[in-house]
Amino acid sequence: MAILGVFLTLLWTGLSLGQTAPAVAELVVDGTNVLQVTTGLVRYQFTPEGTLRSAYVHFAPYGARAVETVPGWQENRLAPGVSLPFEVWLGEAPLPALWTWEAARAGGDALAVTGRPEGGAVRGEKRFLLRQNALYTGDFQVHLEAPGLLRLVLGHLPSGKDAPELLYLYDGKVHKAPLAPGAYVRFQGLGLVGRETVFFFRLDEGEVEPFVGRNPAGQPVFGVEARGALRLRGAFYMGRNRYLLLKDGGFAPLAQGGPFTLILAGVIRFFEALYALTGNYGWAIILFTLITRVLLHPLTRSQFRSLAKMQRLAPKIKKLQERFKDDRETLQRQLMELYRQEKVNPLGGCLPLLLQFPLLILLWQAIVYSAERIHLSPGFLWLRDLSQPDPYYLLVVLGTGVQLLYQWYTQRRMPAEAPGASQVLGYLFPLVMALFFLNFPAGLWLYWTFATVFQFGQQLLIDWEMAREEAKARAGTDDGSPSP
Repeated sequence: MAILGVFLTLLWTGLSLGQTAPAVAELVVDGTNVLQVTTGLVRYQFTPEGTLRSAYVHFAPYGARAVETVPGWQENRLAPGVSLPFEVWLGEAPLPALWTWEAARAGGDALAVTGRPEGGAVRGEKRFLLRQNALYTGDFQVHLEAPGLLRLVLGHLPSGKDAPELLYLYDGKVHKAPLAPGAYVRFQGLGLVGRETVFFFRLDEGEVEPFVGRNPAGQPVFGVEARGALRLRGAFYMGRNRYLLLKDGGFAPLAQGGPFTLILAGVIRFFEALYALTGNYGWAIILFTLITRVLLHPLTRSQFRSLAKMQRLAPKIKKLQERFKDDRETLQRQLMELYRQEKVNPLGGCLPLLLQFPLLILLWQAIVYSAERIHLSPGFLWLRDLSQPDPYYLLVVLGTGVQLLYQWYTQRRMPAEAPGASQVLGYLFPLVMALFFLNFPAGLWLYWTFATVFQFGQQLLIDWEMAREEAKARAGTDDGSPSP
């Protein structure tokens, strides 16, 4: 009962750790007063000049690092002279003004951040809606008025070998250069798309044109412009370049991928369906493991039966190897004849084993590319985040222990003549795996642990079936009836 109580306590603790609303703070960073809003994935900083200073992806899943998405940062510092997103220009020069920022809850897990200028030649406001979601997206509205050509800078334009590419969105299609007037119906946005991150603005309302230019410091910038007024409404994506997150966030034209990406997307969708069914990614992984084991059971059954028959033939195989050790051609013929007589396929145990590795790789990638959703979902037992390593390595110990127990069971079924080196390697493999994969995501260790448990159960079931068949065969032989 005590163990059950601890289990239920851990489970309740994990389930109770869900999403929280974005946190707001007024800070002084590098001598600049900023309004900072922190979600579960991104930290945003707004400046008194009315700009977005930072959109820092602080959540780093396995194999990734925290990354700044606002262009113009170099080695954790802003490069000299760069223009920041949402800087307002009148003609060719920035329009100086001080902005006052206010933050207020906007229902649910959303936070509205509104900026208004204090006097000056520009009137209006900028409004951002930041949500606690796993999509790296938010909404923005810009209503500005000023005499003449009004420009809204959306970012610094980086250059160099690994620099992200500036892309334009017209009529639902992505272009690498702006289109001439009359060649499209609607301009729908622009932004930077790199291998690692995406920094893009989608325009849902507003008549503007894109522009690329240089600020007074000579730094290249990109943005949108209109005369007299800027009235825009749209959404932004500032985060990691994730195929499904771009699609789900409303940026599908930017989502590009090959055949493996599409296969992986299908696995992730199935994974998400299991999460929707169970309400927890831990149970989703366990259910995924069970489903794959059931689907592979016919092949697994064939594998175990082939291995069992090969183990029974081990003494005969050893004798043939000793007899024809100097004549490999004859040895192969004798072995093939033995397999034919005993109706054994020596390769019958390989296919199910080989099929497990693609599944393991797909689930690994599914966990890595679902890390944002997993991170913001309820925890499982003592694990706050299944996309991160187990902080106490309990799953590593449990998974390794189950593998060693299973190895002990399979080794004791082998004939006494089996070589000792293979037995030692059998016990060594789980230990080496634990050492090399110690810091893998906890979700992957959860899968591997339960996959071993289910496989152990399948082994026991198939051994029981084969024992019954052998008992019936012996009984049929003893009473003179033909064996089945």
